[in-house]
Amino acid sequence: MQAHEMDVIIQEDHRVVVELPPEIRSGPARMILLIPSEGETAAEEPRPPEARGRMAALHAELAADPRTFWELSPEERRARLQRVRGIGRGLLSTSEEFARRKREEIELEERKFAH
Repeated sequence: MQAHEMDVIIQEDHRVVVELPPEIRSGPARMILLIPSEGETAAEEPRPPEARGRMAALHAELAADPRTFWELSPEERRARLQRVRGIGRGLLSTSEEFARRKREEIELEERKFAH
């Protein structure tokens, strides 16, 4: 199955007109609507509370400086990028954790099909 994602706005009359790109073939398809929760935008991914706190704090700190990124000195740019990259540490699995979980899944499947 192939997926195609697009953002739409649901109007007050609750009607949506969808025009699909020509590369999508005609025929049967399934449409799934993912409606964001109150106060959440469609593009937002749910984040752990700790991430929201760290991101909000960094956002407030960076918003206090009226200069754009390109107006900063090279050292200030590097420092800002390191701060932004550091926000996500510990929120996502490391590649080692991912590989370990994948090995466990494979072993489980092998045991299941061995019987």
